[in-house]
Amino acid sequence: MFQHLQIAYGFICVASALIVSGMVLLLVFKWRNLRVARMKDEARKKQQDYVAYVIAHLDADEELKLPIGPLDKWDLAVLEEQLIELAERVKGRHRERLAELFERLGLPEMELARLSRSFGVSRLDAAYKLGAMGCSQAAPALLSVLKTERDEPGRFIIARAIARCARDTADLREMVTHMVALSPESPRLMAEILSESAVDPVPLMREWIEHSDWRLVLVAMAGMPSTADQELLSSLWKLIGADEKEIRINAAKLLLRSGDGVTPQQVESLITHPDWEIRSLTAKSIGRWADDRYVPLLSRAIEDENWWVRYNSARSLAALGDDGFRALCEIASQAKQPEIADLAMQNIQEALRSESDDSGQAGAAGAKTKQAMYHSYFNTQQAGHMTG
Repeated sequence: MFQHLQIAYGFICVASALIVSGMVLLLVFKWRNLRVARMKDEARKKQQDYVAYVIAHLDADEELKLPIGPLDKWDLAVLEEQLIELAERVKGRHRERLAELFERLGLPEMELARLSRSFGVSRLDAAYKLGAMGCSQAAPALLSVLKTERDEPGRFIIARAIARCARDTADLREMVTHMVALSPESPRLMAEILSESAVDPVPLMREWIEHSDWRLVLVAMAGMPSTADQELLSSLWKLIGADEKEIRINAAKLLLRSGDGVTPQQVESLITHPDWEIRSLTAKSIGRWADDRYVPLLSRAIEDENWWVRYNSARSLAALGDDGFRALCEIASQAKQPEIADLAMQNIQEALRSESDDSGQAGAAGAKTKQAMYHSYFNTQQAGHMTG
C-alpha cells in the first residue's frame, strides 16, 4: 500500500514538473515573440521615411540612395521585408531599380548564404526572397536546390523564384523540364510562372509547341500569346490530329479563341471532327463570333449525335440574328427527330422573350421581325402561346 502511494506521489511530482516546465517555456516563447514584434515595429518606424523616399523616387533617373547610417540586424531584416513587399507590387523598370538597390544593400548575398546552409521552411523563404529580388546570380543555386526539393509546394516556390531570377531561356528550359517530369498535371501553373520572368518565354513556346514530350506541348499551349502568328497557328493545326486527346482539345480552343485565324473550310473541319468536345467547342465559338456565314453549318450540326454539340449549335443559331432565328424556325417545323425540334423551339422561345424584354427601339423592331417570322412558320394560336 505504502509503495503504491510512493509511486502515485512520484507521478504527481513528475507531472507537476512537466506542467510547470511547459508553462515556463510557453511564457518564454510568448515573451520572445512579443520582444521580436516590438523590435520589428521599432525598426519599421525607423525605416518608414526611407521606404517612402524609395517609393517616391522609383520614377527618377538618379540612383536610389542608401539609408543614412549603419543598419543593425533588425533594421536590415525589416527593411528587406518592406522592400520585398514593394517589389511584389511593381513591374518593369521599377522592379529593376529595386533589384539594383537590393544588390547595393548586400541582401542577395545574405539570402544566398541562407539558401546554401538552411533546410525546410528557411530554405524556401530564402528562395522566395531571392526571386522577389530578381537576383540573376542566384539562378544556378536555385536550380540546384530545385533538384533536391521533395515537397511539391516547395518546388513551385523555387520554380517561381527561378523564373524571376532567370538569366536566359536555358534557365527557364531547365526549370520547366524538371518540373513537368515531377508535376505533369500543372501546365497552366507552369505557364503562369513563366509569365513572371523578365526573360521572354515566347521562343520556348515555339520550341515546345512541336516537342515530342506532350507535357511540354501543354505548357506551350497554356502560355500561348493571345495574338498568335501564322507559324504558331500552323503548329496548332498539326496538333488537332495529336495522339493525346487533351492536346487536340486545347489546340482547338486556341484556334477558336478569336476566329480571326480560321477559314470557313477550317471551321467546317473542326465542327465535323471525331472528338465531340471539339465539335461542341466549334459550335459554341461560332455564336460568340456572331458570324451568320455559319448558319448552314450550325443547321447541320444541330443534328449531331452528341447532345452538347446539338445544344451549342442551337444556342449559337439563336445568337446569329434573324438568319439564325429563321433557321431555328425551319428546324423546329421540319425536324423529324422530336428532341431536335424541341431544342430548336426552346431557343426560339428564349429569343422571343429576350427581344420582348428589350425596352429599346432596336429591341422592339427585332421583336416585331421575329414575331413575323414565327407567324410564317407556326399558326397564330401557337404564337400566342409561345409569347404570352
